[in-house]
Amino acid sequence: MKTASSIAAMVLAASTLLACGGQGQTAGGGAAQPAAAKKQGEVIATVGGDAITVDDFQAKMEEQSPFIRARYTTLERKKEFLDNMVRFEVLAQEAERRGFANDPDVVATMKKVMVQKLMRAEFDENAAAQEIPEAELKAFYDANVNDYVKPERVRVSHIFLAAAKGDATRAKAKSEAARLLADVKGKEAGPIKTAFAETAKTRSEDTASKAAGGDLLFKTKEELAQAWGESFADAVFGLKTIGEVGGIVETDKGIHLVKLTGRQNALDRPFESVKSQIQNRLFREKRTKSFEDFVAQLKEKANVQVKDDVLASVEVVPAAEQALGAGMQPPAAPAAPMPVPVKADTKAEPKTLKGPNGRTVTLPAGALQAPKPQLLNPPNKAEK
Repeated sequence: MKTASSIAAMVLAASTLLACGGQGQTAGGGAAQPAAAKKQGEVIATVGGDAITVDDFQAKMEEQSPFIRARYTTLERKKEFLDNMVRFEVLAQEAERRGFANDPDVVATMKKVMVQKLMRAEFDENAAAQEIPEAELKAFYDANVNDYVKPERVRVSHIFLAAAKGDATRAKAKSEAARLLADVKGKEAGPIKTAFAETAKTRSEDTASKAAGGDLLFKTKEELAQAWGESFADAVFGLKTIGEVGGIVETDKGIHLVKLTGRQNALDRPFESVKSQIQNRLFREKRTKSFEDFVAQLKEKANVQVKDDVLASVEVVPAAEQALGAGMQPPAAPAAPMPVPVKADTKAEPKTLKGPNGRTVTLPAGALQAPKPQLLNPPNKAEK
């Protein structure tokens, strides 16, 4: 079992690998060349075979907040800061001498840091990968122009009574529409806001929208004109308030009652206004694909082999069971209401119980008796 001091040393060693770029240890686990030979900048102090340079000192100082840095302007305070760096180095070197550089925890931490640096070097710091030709951006915009340029759309419901223009039944249909309109408006002026939809389900003769309460979904003015005619589209787009029921609308196909249920404003975003947005989107997509391709190539080179039978045999302990196995207690049940004290039965015998810790507890006679029901407001004797 690792002691607290050994764990602290491992953390320090891992931190040193992160801070100094792993210069104190080679990938194979052997000792590297002295860090002083690799570092640049004038040496401020030497610690064993390692060195602390001006660049190291300034880099550590820049990690501090401006408020903290303002404290280290004198030589004495700079010595204090340098002493902390020296203390860290001697502890890290001692941890390495004790073999903690090869400890599994330290190696795992080092791998995480190496992977982070690899990702930054391969993707974040690759400026060429971030450049996307404008022609490609424009091609994406043109292929997805409906995401950036949209006409105004409205959502409307209608009640349709079929009666073609010139049909003998048209006057009757118009009279019926007037009656339905008065009925719907009267009901929706009160608490019944679904009167239009319910009427459409029972009276509309548009089979495509009847079951949905006459809902035609969101449509442009052009789409409504193509489906029902210019007069219908004009009447619908003339409605201003969501929930407004318009007047009777006559088209070549028949008589309509219309209700506005939604509106989407027009969208007009030219290429120049969204170019940077498209560039960010394509960059993210390209970066994700490049990463997946990069990992796939590495996996192919590594000749990855997965043993499904071994993987299937691995037991995964649910979090709740793991917590109980670690000595944690399950959530306590809700506390039961306190019983109402009652007079103990003198005939009852004392009870001796054994607790979970092996101790025995003797309860007085009658302590386990169920309480008698109690009335909140017992009647007066005079009322009996």
